[in-house]
Amino acid sequence: MKLQFIFIFLFTLLFTACSVKPLEPVSFEKVNKEISFVKDIKPILDNRCVSCHSCYNSPCQLKLSSFEGLERGGTKADLYANRMNAENPTRLFVDATNEKAWRGKGFFSVVDFLENSNESIMMQYLFQKDKNPLNIGTYSPETDKLSCVKDKEELAIFFDENPHKGMPYGFPALKKEEYNLLMTWLNEGAIDDTKKDDFNNFERTQIKKFEEFLNNKDIKHQVTSRYIYEHLFLAHITFDEKSGNFFELIRSRTPSGYKPQIIATRFPYDEVEEPFYYRFRKIESTIVHKTHMVYGLDDKKLERYNELFIKPIWEQKPYLPPYDSKISANALRTFEQIPASSRYQFLLDDIHYIIMTFIRGPVCKGQIALNVINDHFWVMFMDPKYDLTLQDKYFLHDNIPNLSIPNEYGEDPSLFKTFKALDNYELAKKYETNKALIYKQYYPKGLSLDAIWKGNQKEQNDAILTIYRHFDSASVHKGALGDIPKTLWVIDFPLLERIYYSLVAGFDVFGNTAHQLLVRTHMDRLRIEGESNFLEFLPKESRQDYFNSWYEGWLAQYLAVYIPSNNSVDIKYQTKDFKKEFANKILDYTNTKKDSINFIEDNYKKSEIKKAYNTKEEIEETFKTLTLPNSSEIIKHFTDGETNLAHIRIKMNSGENLVYTLVINRWHKNVALLFDEESRLDPSKDRINIVRGFIGSYPNIFVVVNQNDLGDFFNLLQTYKNTPADDKRISKYAINRANPNFWEHFDWFDKEFKKQDALQYGLFDLNRYISRAVKP
Repeated sequence: MKLQFIFIFLFTLLFTACSVKPLEPVSFEKVNKEISFVKDIKPILDNRCVSCHSCYNSPCQLKLSSFEGLERGGTKADLYANRMNAENPTRLFVDATNEKAWRGKGFFSVVDFLENSNESIMMQYLFQKDKNPLNIGTYSPETDKLSCVKDKEELAIFFDENPHKGMPYGFPALKKEEYNLLMTWLNEGAIDDTKKDDFNNFERTQIKKFEEFLNNKDIKHQVTSRYIYEHLFLAHITFDEKSGNFFELIRSRTPSGYKPQIIATRFPYDEVEEPFYYRFRKIESTIVHKTHMVYGLDDKKLERYNELFIKPIWEQKPYLPPYDSKISANALRTFEQIPASSRYQFLLDDIHYIIMTFIRGPVCKGQIALNVINDHFWVMFMDPKYDLTLQDKYFLHDNIPNLSIPNEYGEDPSLFKTFKALDNYELAKKYETNKALIYKQYYPKGLSLDAIWKGNQKEQNDAILTIYRHFDSASVHKGALGDIPKTLWVIDFPLLERIYYSLVAGFDVFGNTAHQLLVRTHMDRLRIEGESNFLEFLPKESRQDYFNSWYEGWLAQYLAVYIPSNNSVDIKYQTKDFKKEFANKILDYTNTKKDSINFIEDNYKKSEIKKAYNTKEEIEETFKTLTLPNSSEIIKHFTDGETNLAHIRIKMNSGENLVYTLVINRWHKNVALLFDEESRLDPSKDRINIVRGFIGSYPNIFVVVNQNDLGDFFNLLQTYKNTPADDKRISKYAINRANPNFWEHFDWFDKEFKKQDALQYGLFDLNRYISRAVKP
């Protein structure tokens, strides 16, 4: 019997192998000119490939945002797979510096000719798309089971089973001239002509100033430089906003005057045993929006660093802190010698950047991590003058043992350490109790509005930040966008620092599943701490009820440990809707404008949809009506991970274009649980927000509406029924991935974004574009 099974298996294997059609030789028209990678090839890759191939979530980790990424190639390793042990990092430009080293790490070439062939994997993918341009079925690069083929046999099997899955994956094929140009360049050996370290003299001068400051051997400077580096290691640093150049701060083997040579460490606070220098290295990759976190350095910033860190007298004699991960993973311990007020002000000076690192961070995708937050909330900050963790010289020091973060266990924690950390709520309880006592001691009447930070006077509109979650990505924005959200946070210094070191400096996307679980569950406690800080500004008798309304269900309330204080509040309330009244008060106090489209006043009257629209004001008034609860029927049908973010272009008859982003805010009964999120959603309470311009990095759909069609478009949003007739109406406005003019629409939105905000501009990511291909 066993022999019979072996025979059947071998026969099946032989039959399958024989039935696979051999690869057809690629064909293209050779371009007879000298081809430049920079001038001819890179624009094609940027405009048609980088939108899916630029980060860890790139299919097969193939990054096409630089020649080095193209040369590195792909891998079969699934970065986001559950794993017992941490993986060795594979960060481009960091963990290997040449093609040979990447081959040793399991990456295979996509541009080298295959065995006994004069064509490469990339040429075959492009050829197959050119031969089979139709998009059939669904395409979801992040969730589809991709084979990540590495040789001719695997290619033949893949295309035999998937003839319509060439590249660009699930989008229209390249134009013939683009196709022929790219194929000719690949056929001729894929030669690079990129000029490295190409930046202007002003930038060189500024870099020299900051490298001198950061590499000063004085102990005070060394401690300060380490603190700055650990908060800027992910920053896209600009010295000249008009140049278009961005730099990263690294630890290098070489001093100023020599080419930077990065020293690869897993975390920015890992010890480097050899001599190193802080250096600025030009970012050579194409800028993509999902990782673009801009931080400006100029002479004023250099003076600010001196003002915050060097000029003040430190109460402790400066010393070089250790690199022991059990200490260095928690900056509250590592940098205790630096005045806490200086550290907090450093963070507040660029608070939008700091919060953005939590949101964009090193992950690229992370629905499991992001289901720890609500879809829409506002964040405020404690004023340094009222933050007792700064004002009381003993409180923070005495409570550092209660402020540990699980990242101290590293990228590969054991199960024992994991369950021990998950079960340890006592430190959080102790800290909250101690904090309530000291605040009652200093402020017996309770906190007033004065305790909320008013923002940077020279850069208004950052006293309140808005965070939108877009399923497995998120975005952060200056000002109070949307209506009054379900929850609000108030962040003080120790909370801000711990979130940063937990989610950014101490998070390892290559870590094991236990590490990622610890970080996610720890964020539950940090979220509750931010919400608890906010509740201190509401009457004490209302706090528990508000908290319970955010955590519906007995299990959520069991897991969400809240320690309400008995402290009073020094704010006079006139109504029983305390949250709403506080929100209105804080908007006035911080001089933050209400969102003119999405904020709903008490006396607001719903407007009717017009047959014709003549002005921007009329359009936005209808948008406002559609943001009301249950006013947009379409969101009841499209509230999954594919349809949370739409970029809308309205083509006015005058030639003007209006751009808005439609965001779906899903209502969660609670965000206290790790899995089964769908069971905790309540679509009847979902709302949309309409925001001027572009937000988010991952558009799910592009929408184009002519002015004369606005009445029909708004009616469709309001009255949509899941019928073939309404689906046909949608197809008039929504640009499906199979639309033959898709790339023209993509190019328009891309160029418009760059025109609106060149500094913050980066390419959108199309990995999460709505997956179903519909024949036009």
